[in-house]
Amino acid sequence: MSRTLLRPVLAAGAAVVVAVLALLLVGAAGALQAPPSSDPPLGAALSDEDRAALGAVPAERGAPPAAADPGVDLTDPEAVARAYLAAAHSVAPGDAGRTQLRAAGYAVPGSTAAAVGVVVLDPPPAGSLRTATVTALELVAADAGGTRRGYRAEVGTATGPPGGALAVDLVTSRIVLARQADGRWLVAAENPDLPTGED
Repeated sequence: MSRTLLRPVLAAGAAVVVAVLALLLVGAAGALQAPPSSDPPLGAALSDEDRAALGAVPAERGAPPAAADPGVDLTDPEAVARAYLAAAHSVAPGDAGRTQLRAAGYAVPGSTAAAVGVVVLDPPPAGSLRTATVTALELVAADAGGTRRGYRAEVGTATGPPGGALAVDLVTSRIVLARQADGRWLVAAENPDLPTGED
């Protein structure tokens, strides 16, 4: 082999050796920094023991989920979105410190919306109710297969004692619906916007 051909071959071989050594060093460093096997993997949910150690207040489950209103056409995604949002954002004073599952009948079984429900962070005062109505619903995304739809919704809430003065508020939420094999549309996820100043 001539010197002209030997230099590129040696350079390529040296580059391969350096790359292999770098991978070995990076892999060994990662193994040294791995958490003990008793630690949960990153992103794991907190166990009851973890929550107790952190002093976190448990969010208890509310009343069992109600069935979907038979007057709502579950094959109409907009009707399902409106019914879900109205039920999810309507709360009573007794919902304080717990989740409420009024909207679970409109949610995909096993989803957070169906299994956990809505965490009530701001219940109305004693003697008052909060009712919700969807004031605007806009389709913002749909998959090509026609099995998923995303909406941007404006939800109006009215809080106050029955027959008394009401405090009205508007919140924006994004909601994703999934078409089931039987043709029903159910809520897969909801992401309400945080009130101003809470982001």
